[in-house]
Amino acid sequence: MKFIHTADLHLDSALSSIGNRQKANLRRRELTDTFRRLADFAVSNEIDGIIIAGDLFDTKNATPSVKKQVADVIKSASGVTFFLLAGNHDSKSFDGDFEALLPKENVRILKNAKPFVFGGVVIIGFDDGYDLQTIPPFDDDKFNVVVMHGQTVSGSGEGINVKKLADKNIDYLALGHIHGFSQGKIDKRGKYAYCGCLEGRGFDELGEKGFVIFDTDGNVTFKPFAKRQCREVKVDITGCDSYIAQFDAVKKAVDEFSCEDLYKVVLTGEMQEGQKAETAAIEEKLSDFVFFAKVADETRLKLDFEKLAKEISLRGEFFRVVSDLKIDESEKAAIMKLGFNALDGLEVDDD
Repeated sequence: MKFIHTADLHLDSALSSIGNRQKANLRRRELTDTFRRLADFAVSNEIDGIIIAGDLFDTKNATPSVKKQVADVIKSASGVTFFLLAGNHDSKSFDGDFEALLPKENVRILKNAKPFVFGGVVIIGFDDGYDLQTIPPFDDDKFNVVVMHGQTVSGSGEGINVKKLADKNIDYLALGHIHGFSQGKIDKRGKYAYCGCLEGRGFDELGEKGFVIFDTDGNVTFKPFAKRQCREVKVDITGCDSYIAQFDAVKKAVDEFSCEDLYKVVLTGEMQEGQKAETAAIEEKLSDFVFFAKVADETRLKLDFEKLAKEISLRGEFFRVVSDLKIDESEKAAIMKLGFNALDGLEVDDD
């Protein structure tokens, strides 16, 4: 038997990190569309079940329209059984109104550690508060799947200690909560995996996103599936003394990837006094070429420290005052950059 393991779809997310309202609304619809594509994939590839290991929705009170869309997608894949576990974001969205929308024929709500027997497979979901060490071993002659939402830990910390699940005849532990794919072993018999999220929603969710396919032969495979990726690209603009030169360097770096993706471009390198990283202009122009772009300035101001330390001027005094501050060196560099740009008559647009 074959299963899809997904989690952290975060449907109905506000997507506040996308400053463009039109693009944010489109991206919000794309999250739901990807769920629909997932269901279609399951039907086309003869997947027996889809396990959603928490945070199907982004909030505790998802909108009725999004709940209805989820129910419609599940109904459209009537030959696939969906196993749904609530997460830390959406526990209250799994209310009576939502459950009433779902078709009883192919939906199982995982709660209260109730096991579901599905052919030769047993699927059981554990909410928060269970002492993992007290969970009794499962039947040795079944393929046992445990579903949880939370952070793995070692020792006595709060979370999911995988070691406490060893020797319980678990074949696959489907985890949600961490938004990147990873996998490991429970013991000689069992494996565990975080599937990650289906779509990256911001620049803390970089890289390929998708889901896991696992089967009762013990195979575990990550399947990239996102419509778009969130990417962070660093561009050294040392020597680029004009907006055109800086944009050309950025465009060349971004052209290595898809124009359909979301980009955070980080400008690096050294700028001469009187030069400025043209973040706003680059961001506006780059948005004509890619789905979404934001540009951050992490350039350093190239200074003659020995000369400034001796210089009898406002610039020299500013340099000495900042140099004597008891703060982190990176903060000093940022203050000096703003100060010298101001002294040179450049526009200062510090956030």
